[in-house]
Amino acid sequence: MRIRYLPACCVTALMLVQPALAAPICSGKTTQQIQSCFSARLTQAEAQLKRYTETALRRMQGPGIAARTQADFRKGESAWWAFREAECKAVAGRWSDGTIRTSMELSCRLKLTEERTYELWQNWLTSPDRATPILPEPALSPQN
Repeated sequence: MRIRYLPACCVTALMLVQPALAAPICSGKTTQQIQSCFSARLTQAEAQLKRYTETALRRMQGPGIAARTQADFRKGESAWWAFREAECKAVAGRWSDGTIRTSMELSCRLKLTEERTYELWQNWLTSPDRATPILPEPALSPQN
């Protein structure tokens, strides 16, 4: 008899936990407050990306790394910035009729910037032997 109440208990527990899990990273009472939060976080993420990019480029100047590698890296960086711009404009376009448009675009830029920073860290600032990385592992925000 107790087992038949188990599903109801589980569903109730999930309903209580879900709002906490789904809470946005940038919350506020107004659209402007939310946009301001995303904008500030994006500025920080872009500064971190710049630092990791510059460190990766300096590392490529070391012995045993071909000049072609640095040229290819720069080409990849240009392509990534173009991708981020186009992708996040498309996201904003999806929400073009709502006040959430700018927040969604900023959230997209933040997410892609954090992911790119992590990718740079993993590909250029760590070693296969798991030695101490050149810069600390960058954090990825939970889904916005």
